[in-house]
Amino acid sequence: MQKFIVLGHGYSEIFELKALLEYNHKRVNKAIFFHHEDAPSSFSLIMNPVEKDFQALYTILRGLRNGPEGKMYEMIRELCELYDIQVVEMTARDPKDFHEEELFFQYMIGVLRLNHLIPPLK
Repeated sequence: MQKFIVLGHGYSEIFELKALLEYNHKRVNKAIFFHHEDAPSSFSLIMNPVEKDFQALYTILRGLRNGPEGKMYEMIRELCELYDIQVVEMTARDPKDFHEEELFFQYMIGVLRLNHLIPPLK
């Protein structure tokens, strides 16, 4: 089972993300930037599955205001390089296109599974 865990929607989440990487970088599977048309980008840190196949996807939702040209994007990219974490970039629908955040997460789980970025259901 995969579960999105939202760290936040803005700048302060970079500190939590930095701590996650510093103390858990060996558990990280990959990092994914989701670029949304005409909207701030999102970011997810995909962890390796743990007990009972639970897989956490720590997410900053629409928090990268300037997308690939922004400072936060650069900081996250540098952290991933520091810990040798694979980075994937993709275009996805804006979370605001969905009536509820949970619907966006279900959509993203499907997209990630179809692209073999997370394992299928067992």
